[in-house]
Amino acid sequence: MTPNFKIGTLLIAISLWTVWTSYAQVQGSGAQGKPPAPAATWDRAGQGAAQTAATLPEVDLRGLKIQLQVFQDLVNRSIQQSFEQPFTLLQDAKGSYLPHFGAVFQLEVNLHPMRLISPFDMRPYTPEELRKARDAKLQRVRELKTRLSALLLEHGTKLSEVPPDQGVAIVVHLFNLPSEQSEALPTQLVIETSRAVLLDAQAQRTTVAEFQKRGLFLEF
Repeated sequence: MTPNFKIGTLLIAISLWTVWTSYAQVQGSGAQGKPPAPAATWDRAGQGAAQTAATLPEVDLRGLKIQLQVFQDLVNRSIQQSFEQPFTLLQDAKGSYLPHFGAVFQLEVNLHPMRLISPFDMRPYTPEELRKARDAKLQRVRELKTRLSALLLEHGTKLSEVPPDQGVAIVVHLFNLPSEQSEALPTQLVIETSRAVLLDAQAQRTTVAEFQKRGLFLEF
């Protein structure tokens, strides 16, 4: 075998190796550009989320945020001005928007705080004190329902970024001491309606008493 033949064969082998290596690199980079199998699952999940988002109502979230702030401030001022002492607003009203429901406002109150037991006054509560506190709280729950109903009737329609077919709800957490726990005392008050009902009530000049027959009120 002549030296020229060996050199030619070597050059051909090198050329073939170079072509094969380049082809493998191209295939490898293409494979790297494709997501692995688990990523395809995420893609499908993303497509599902996009389809779900497409079914949601179009809401101006920036405008809605301002409206939620205005309404929650109204609730806070109204509640603080509605009751004489003793009364404590433990947590200011905070508004949120749930895309599949509507606007929700939550707050926490102690409608009738009892005297503070401290190292300077360790006396336990008497049955009379507990009874008076319970009766005062139950009366104030009724007043709270009336006040919040009036707020919804007067200002609920101003939540114009909430679609008419969606809800507006106020959830009040009612604080009670362990010694006050009783089946007669609720720990939550929930008022739920829709903006369509509020618009209709405003157009018909519905009274608070009539509105309370149309809305959903829960005490538990």
